[in-house]
Amino acid sequence: MLPSYSSQSLGKSMRARFMLKIIFICSLILFSVLLLFPPDAISRISSTILASPPPYNSPSPGRDAVLTIPDTLHYVYILSDPDSPTASFNFHFSHLLSIYAARHYLRPSQIYIHTNALPSSPALNNSSQSKWTKLILTLPELSPILMPAKVPTRANNGVALKGMEHKSDFVRVEAIHAHGGIYIDWDVHPLRSIRPLLQSGFRAVAGRQKHGQINSGVFMSVAAGRMISLWKKMMHEAYDGGWTTHSNQVVTDVAERLGREEGEMLIMDRESFAPGSWEDGDTDNLFGLQNVTKTKKKVDLEKIMRKGATLPSYEELEGFAERWEHPERFEEWETDWSKSYLLHAFTPHRWNHKVEGFTNITPRYVLERTSNFARAVYPAAKLLYERGLIGVEDLDDW
Repeated sequence: MLPSYSSQSLGKSMRARFMLKIIFICSLILFSVLLLFPPDAISRISSTILASPPPYNSPSPGRDAVLTIPDTLHYVYILSDPDSPTASFNFHFSHLLSIYAARHYLRPSQIYIHTNALPSSPALNNSSQSKWTKLILTLPELSPILMPAKVPTRANNGVALKGMEHKSDFVRVEAIHAHGGIYIDWDVHPLRSIRPLLQSGFRAVAGRQKHGQINSGVFMSVAAGRMISLWKKMMHEAYDGGWTTHSNQVVTDVAERLGREEGEMLIMDRESFAPGSWEDGDTDNLFGLQNVTKTKKKVDLEKIMRKGATLPSYEELEGFAERWEHPERFEEWETDWSKSYLLHAFTPHRWNHKVEGFTNITPRYVLERTSNFARAVYPAAKLLYERGLIGVEDLDDW
């Protein structure tokens, strides 16, 4: 007798034979296609298919990666009367914090200070009496080049420029248009490297501030790029004496128009460059002294100085992993700076606002870490302290 088969078994057998035929036909087609390629092409295809994918945490391009935007750093410091016998650079400790952090994190190939104080100006001789000015101008690892700046008194539309801040706005745009690179205000504090942004392929980068406009205290561009060229032209046309008509407003209009053009403009979110603001609540949150209840967060400067101990590292105080694994170890008031490349620390003094418990940015104020600003810039201050360049009792305006 022949073995009996159920209809279900017959169905499975037929489907299996059908699938084998499909696989055989596909193999023949693939073999026929490969015959059309030369042997070296087949080898390249095979190695591509078999190659291991890059690890998830593979390092980003290093210092030798191609830069789209130059890695030069530009500041502006102009004087109302550089030829006056009493003229001088009036740098404070906060300025040293900014430029030292810029050197440490950004690793610029050169730092420039664009100024109207010529080498023969009394300002340079008079400035030698200030500790902070002396460090900024003579510290070997900083070695800034003083670049002569032509300071305009009127916009091209004939309107007289009001105040040194507006004149500085025009000088900074002219400087980046001429040289390319990174511009930052003296109250901007780098918190980590921005080299990946210079290597991103975009010809200009800027970031938003509170209420959505582009912040003009930090920007970067290639020399004579489209963004910086349009801004340079349009700021003269727009100038009307308004506080930011020619600066933030114009660069916002230009940047948003260029956003659609490939590689021309990268606009970062607010947290990247200007996570705070000039408003009272934000300056209170940034500079105000806070109650440190977590024992691990306290930095006892008196004990450290008495025992000759070293300052705790940033990682000891607030390691990256702890933010995720142990949020309970952080004070409620502590801002997480992980999202920020730079901190534009708008000073409350400019707006005549008094922050409770805060007077000036001093080494003690920063090293004790009892404010969000102090926590952010602590690593740079720690480096300065360990090199013996600052003392705990140094004043803001020495």
